[in-house]
Amino acid sequence: MSSRRIGIVGIGNMGSVHARILSDMGVLVGVADMDLSAAEQVAKTYKVKAFKDFASMIEDTHPEGVIIATPTPTHATIAEEVATNYDSIRGLLIEKPLASTLEDGKKVAKIVKERNIVTLISHSEIYNPIVGKALSLIETDAIGKPLTVIHDRRGFVAPERIPSLGDVFEDIGVHDFDIMARISEGPAKLYAQSNTVGGIHNSGTVMVKFESGTEHFFHLSRQYAGRRRFMDVSGTKGSLVLDLFGQIIKVQHLNQAPLAKSDTIRLPEMGATIKVYGEPIREVLSDFLRCINTGDTPKVGIDDALCALEIVEAARKSAESGKVVDIEIKSRA
Repeated sequence: MSSRRIGIVGIGNMGSVHARILSDMGVLVGVADMDLSAAEQVAKTYKVKAFKDFASMIEDTHPEGVIIATPTPTHATIAEEVATNYDSIRGLLIEKPLASTLEDGKKVAKIVKERNIVTLISHSEIYNPIVGKALSLIETDAIGKPLTVIHDRRGFVAPERIPSLGDVFEDIGVHDFDIMARISEGPAKLYAQSNTVGGIHNSGTVMVKFESGTEHFFHLSRQYAGRRRFMDVSGTKGSLVLDLFGQIIKVQHLNQAPLAKSDTIRLPEMGATIKVYGEPIREVLSDFLRCINTGDTPKVGIDDALCALEIVEAARKSAESGKVVDIEIKSRA
């Protein structure tokens, strides 16, 4: 078990999840929130100190790592302040997205790189074992070259929470944009459409066509009565159908009859914690602690977050202008 000391800024939905898991890991030392009563309630549950601001928490508890789980528009400012003013901080974990804009994200990236601070951005779907297995199957040519990839991510967010989360592209789209960047690379054309709530993109479709021929289609919505997390990957040799909640991958090969029974891979991690992102978040935090110890780059590092933000901004630009936007996904090698 790691002996690292970790503090949390922001005790909302995700901050509370981080607190539960970090307490279980034995590394939580403090929580901070502008709503001190909320911080005190969580602190009492996990027997740590509560603070009204991150400065007091850092100065009192001396953490080596800080998790930023505040509303999206505040991510960049808090990350810059923590990275600039506290030499003892060796790691930052920022809830997705890294920032609301690419410009702000680049400012954070510059500072953390200069100060050699391990920085993980919680695109937690990358840590979902079903996604990791699918990427491995694609990399090992199990279905040949991907031709068409459909990303379906839908759920419901109460209208009053939308301003704190930002638009649908930065809030939930970053997960699938990051996955796309791990499947396809090179120049591409992007076209997006959206519906808005209070002037904020709240649902949308995004189409990306790479010069290599691979196409990605995204259905993103926060106004859906239910929760859907599916991917469908069609390749030159076969296809993968992923149920990200159910933890199932179905593999169909082109030489099978259309109604033939497909191969099914059911991961042992299936369960309620997976369905509420409990297990992927635990993997996120384990990676964070490991990288603080070793200095390694996390599975979702600062450059991955910037790549996803570039796609977010391209989707916004296209949705608002009605025009096709050029993008380029650079090789991860």
